[in-house]
Amino acid sequence: MEELVTKINPGKSLFRLLLYMIVLGVSIQLVLMGLSLLVMKILSPESPFSLSFFQENTVALKGMLLISSVTTFILPAWILYRSESGIHPYFQRINKVSSLQYLFVFAAMLCFIPMMSLLAYWNESMQLPDSLQGVQQWMRASEDSAAVMTKQIVEESTWGGLLINLIILAVVPAVGEEMVFRGCLQNIFGRWIWNKHVVIWLVAIIFSAFHMQFFGFIPRMLLGAFFGYLYVWSRNIYLPIFGHFINNASATITAFYYTRKGIPFEEMNNFEQEPIWVYLASLIFTVIFVVLYYRSTKKIPYGARLEED
Repeated sequence: MEELVTKINPGKSLFRLLLYMIVLGVSIQLVLMGLSLLVMKILSPESPFSLSFFQENTVALKGMLLISSVTTFILPAWILYRSESGIHPYFQRINKVSSLQYLFVFAAMLCFIPMMSLLAYWNESMQLPDSLQGVQQWMRASEDSAAVMTKQIVEESTWGGLLINLIILAVVPAVGEEMVFRGCLQNIFGRWIWNKHVVIWLVAIIFSAFHMQFFGFIPRMLLGAFFGYLYVWSRNIYLPIFGHFINNASATITAFYYTRKGIPFEEMNNFEQEPIWVYLASLIFTVIFVVLYYRSTKKIPYGARLEED
């Protein structure tokens, strides 16, 4: 097996993954968008359909977001896995996951919400030097553009719409992004870099930067690192997928609740300062549940984890 592992250079694996992501993520979406516009033009020749239709129509936007998640993340990661099957274990499921471990991850994610809100507020309040004001303005424009699309998608008040949003915003992104970032990239960079902590944080930085939402860069990077440790400690891709799902689902359900209450999207994102004890409790209980999760992985039979601590 050792001979097989050395046959594929990590640079080649990385190139393959990026190529698959670009080709599939762009080409399939463009083809489907073109076919959709063609069909709509045939059915309604007088209607002035254009690519802006996919930004203005909520159903079309959700459909393209779903297709984007599948073609940019799930398909490329799966193709890389199949092409290097038996050589590199990209989606490890070596150890069985206990219900207690899922509970610890669930509790840690929920406890971290207040602290994550505070970090996001601090992150958003950061100002770049005057010499980088052009970059700051570009970052703000990118953030505002993403907010417009997010508002259009999450402002859903029906239970059926909530279910669809959970699939589009929580289930599929959790599976696809963890397959790429933790499953593939941590494995690829781990063949270059021996220190697993460096690998985890490097992939977490890439994970956060990939979202192109820089005013939430720090909390998203911390989440990425947490998912990375979940994978390393458990040697099972299901745990980071579950943690990622809980993070996205909690935000989706919160948006649904506020929409049903008639609270606009802008007010949902307004930061309200909580007493200091709330953030201290958030941090303390998050650490407690993470430690409990870590200790639970020490009890897994069949030897050590991905790498010995």
